[in-house]
Amino acid sequence: MEEAVQNAGMVCGALIAAELIGRLCPKSKMLGFVQALMALVLLASAGAALAGAEWTWPEEPAGDSWQNQELNEYVEGQYAGAAEAETERYLQGLLAAAGLTAKKITATINIMEDGSIVLTKAAALFSYESDAQRARALLENALGDRVEVEIGYDGS
Repeated sequence: MEEAVQNAGMVCGALIAAELIGRLCPKSKMLGFVQALMALVLLASAGAALAGAEWTWPEEPAGDSWQNQELNEYVEGQYAGAAEAETERYLQGLLAAAGLTAKKITATINIMEDGSIVLTKAAALFSYESDAQRARALLENALGDRVEVEIGYDGS
């Protein structure tokens, strides 16, 4: 690295000297050609020196030591929250298609190792018992046996 810095300094010095000589001497095409040729040779030399230099790059830490655990937990929490909210919107749309409006809908999900999302529990609260019964029948049929369905009503 030190060699590259020295070469860059020499190139800058030579270019400055060539410019000074060009300003002191009268303008001619030959002098311009020599200046351009000298600048080209110096830049090519500096490029070759930089290309041949051994660069040491910091190595990436092995394993998971470079990961920020707090950031991972935050992202996973945001992912789970968004998945639950999307599932609740899905359940609300499913109930709305049957003409039912729930006071409160709660979805419990499980995020598997492979990243897949599994709905484990769906809960809803209704104002009337008849709506609760219709919703229970709808959700149990739509979601299947693997999902726990909890329906309630408060009579108000």
